[in-house]
Amino acid sequence: MVALIALIVALPVALLTAIVIKLDSPGPIFYTQERVGKNGRTFKIIKFRSMRQDAEKDGAQWAAERDPRITRVGNFLRKTRIDEIPQFFNILLGEMSFV
Repeated sequence: MVALIALIVALPVALLTAIVIKLDSPGPIFYTQERVGKNGRTFKIIKFRSMRQDAEKDGAQWAAERDPRITRVGNFLRKTRIDEIPQFFNILLGEMSFV
C-alpha cells in the first residue's frame, strides 16, 4: 500500500524525469538489471537510466566519481535518488520490499 501511494505521489516527478532523460541523451528511459531476490529468485530491477546507453559495453563496472558514462541529467538523478522511483513497481510486484 505504501509503494502504491508513493508511486502516485511521485508520478509528476517521474513523468518530468522521463521527458528530461529522453531529451538529454539517446536511448531508453529505463534501465533494467537482473538481480537475485529472496530464495534465489531472479527479477529485473527497474531504474531511470542515468548513464549513456553503451555504459556497460565492456561489462558491468562500478561507477566512479566524475564517471564520464553518467549523463548530465543522470548526475542529478543519482544525487537526489530520483532514479530509484521506478523500483516502486518492483515492490508492487512483490519482487522487492522496503528496507
